Amino acid sequence: MGMHYKPYRDLLLELFPNYLKVRKLPLNGGMSCPNLDGTKGFSGCSYCNNRSFSPVFDEAKVSIQEQLKKYIPKLRDKYPNAGILAYLQPYTNTHAPLEHLREIIDPIIKHKEIAGLAIGTRPDCLEDEKIEYLAELNHKKPIIVEIGLQTANDLTLAGINRRHTLAEFEDAVKRCQAAGLTVTTHVIVGLPGEKMEDFKHTAQVVHDLKLAAVKIHPLHIVVGTVMAQDYANGEVKLLSFEEYCEAVAEMIKIIGKDIAIERFSGESPSELLIAPNWCGERDKIITTVEKLLSA
Repeated sequence: MGMHYKPYRDLLLELFPNYLKVRKLPLNGGMSCPNLDGTKGFSGCSYCNNRSFSPVFDEAKVSIQEQLKKYIPKLRDKYPNAGILAYLQPYTNTHAPLEHLREIIDPIIKHKEIAGLAIGTRPDCLEDEKIEYLAELNHKKPIIVEIGLQTANDLTLAGINRRHTLAEFEDAVKRCQAAGLTVTTHVIVGLPGEKMEDFKHTAQVVHDLKLAAVKIHPLHIVVGTVMAQDYANGEVKLLSFEEYCEAVAEMIKIIGKDIAIERFSGESPSELLIAPNWCGERDKIITTVEKLLSA
């Protein structure tokens, strides 16, 4: 693989110099999302059905201590020497009062087998007191704050019912960075109505904010979402495999070599996936993007 971008494992080596391998351990903090519980709305983002992408969706009612007890030994059997990066994945994991966050996060950080913590969240759920708390923990073990952006286009953000703006994202990133936290983001390529200039704009924002890493996803149409309805009605045009790979290559060129690329392939398709039919072709996506970057 020609080094056209910084692989995520390089970032993990910087953060966890004592481990050659670091594995993410998905956990469920049992939180909802302001876009589902009525804080901002009830219907959620139009593309989102958390069952489709989190292996721990059903653990919402299981205490963190029990989850750690259940999953760590399994991971240890597989990777005896890996650093374990706990990952609060489903929904918005800072969407709770600080006291409640402490109850969930303290036991994770205190656990001797846990090397660090990655927290998936939204820009509008990172109040200063929460950032301060995470910054304190960051002195004990590395904390990665994964703030979802999806796209830098405010019109698209409104259209997919994200209910936050680019400005809110930039503000949250800067406050986390100022507190010394490692900040990464997730973006979706192929949201309805977006063209190459939108993808490039999103990449430019990622670059300008000097994020530590970015995870790039193709748009997935999954069962049980508003977008699945729109897709069924013929209102959503998806990118072809080639268009997606081309967009990713252009984005990586703009993002540059200082920001790690966590992934740019889709998740493995689940029975909930409606389209696109190519998004599980991980190796083919990687090879094609590499080729475009070498050209």
